[in-house]
Amino acid sequence: MASPSLSPSAEYWPRGSAGFDAARSAAIWNRRLQKARSPEAILRCTDADQVAQAILHARHNNQRISLRGSGHSYIAAPLRDDGLLLDLGGLDFVEIDITANTARVGPGVRGGALIHALAHHGRAFPIGHCSTVAMGGYLLSGGIGWNCGAWGPACIHVRAVEVVSAAGERIIASETENPDLLWAARGGGCRFPAAVVAFHLELLPQPATARLWTASFTAASAPVLADWLNSATAAADPAAEVMCLVGPDLHSGQPSITLRAVCTGDNEADAGDRIASFLSPPAAAEATGLAQQQTMDFTDLTRLSAMPDDKRVAAEQCWSDHGLGDLLLAVQHLAAGPDRSSTINLVSPGGMGRIPHMPLRGTGALSLGGGVSCGIYAMWDHEADDARHLDWVRQADAALSPYRSGRYVGEADLTAPGRLADCFTHDARQRLEGLCRQWDSDRLFHGWPDLANQSAEGLPTC
Repeated sequence: MASPSLSPSAEYWPRGSAGFDAARSAAIWNRRLQKARSPEAILRCTDADQVAQAILHARHNNQRISLRGSGHSYIAAPLRDDGLLLDLGGLDFVEIDITANTARVGPGVRGGALIHALAHHGRAFPIGHCSTVAMGGYLLSGGIGWNCGAWGPACIHVRAVEVVSAAGERIIASETENPDLLWAARGGGCRFPAAVVAFHLELLPQPATARLWTASFTAASAPVLADWLNSATAAADPAAEVMCLVGPDLHSGQPSITLRAVCTGDNEADAGDRIASFLSPPAAAEATGLAQQQTMDFTDLTRLSAMPDDKRVAAEQCWSDHGLGDLLLAVQHLAAGPDRSSTINLVSPGGMGRIPHMPLRGTGALSLGGGVSCGIYAMWDHEADDARHLDWVRQADAALSPYRSGRYVGEADLTAPGRLADCFTHDARQRLEGLCRQWDSDRLFHGWPDLANQSAEGLPTC
């Protein structure tokens, strides 16, 4: 039988061809992993037909497939040895239906582009904090983004997905058609057993405004700030986002604590009232500058969390049900960091509860969570500095481990042993593995980067 042909309009680079090295380099966001792995070929698609043809071609030629949206992965999950890297970044369409209050978007569309397109219609969506993250990997991992305290994880607003199966078939997954696949698409991460070519999203009203309060203190002020930070967070509105950044000050390089509280509202006063509990920090805390307040448009919030490109990166994440102040005390000794681009980000909604609808309790694979997301991020430029940055990330993760209630599959280091047990309940993992066997019995799609360790845990591999 002749090999199914690839679409002539798709960009295709076999290993060794002119352009392959550039395409491979462009597919990697984390420069630390620039030389880690290499596929046999890279194919960039711009529509679902090209994706289907590529899947049939790979199946016929016994090539496994990895999928990429924007490649914004700390572990470079799309980059695998051998097989075909299927780049979906060209599927970056946004189709808005205001009457139905929905949008159909491609997996390659970046969050910043989506939020600005929706703003023209007075609508919004909980995109990722970093505006350059594409919707494909973000939504499949659950989507913990802006206004999460009010809207919950982004994946609960996914109403359907259009996928191309391992057999090359176009399929819809919704609450009424193939609901198990929709369940897996809500937080199943990079082991989703098909290629998503479109997401159907429920839209939300665009908040009228947002109010931001920020202040910085010396790291030595942690014992003074801790109890107040717990109380101020509990008194803030549940829709507020409170962030405690522990790391070197960007200007002075000195160990510091930066606090930020932001909340949306119907007007400036309404939004400000929801974070008013932060306006009077302890007088004994040593501030490194004046506290600041400002009113912002909702679409401008993405400027607060820009992630630089072309950096070597190491990261880890865990959930916790302990207060921000308690977690601050656990990591204050690491505030010097390996350099100024490294921070521990402790993020909590206001009030006493968790992020709404976390975990998803049967409606999605996202099955572990907590009141606080603890993100550990190290970024640097030179290979010679790898060891000390990686060690700092390990130290921070160890310091937080007594407080850990789980991990987020979108940011956890899945290459480390046992990580999936921290990301999913046992029942959710079993169900996800069963769906992998049902929809991708030949393991056409690359799954977890840590398949050998998953088998060692006693779970069947896909």
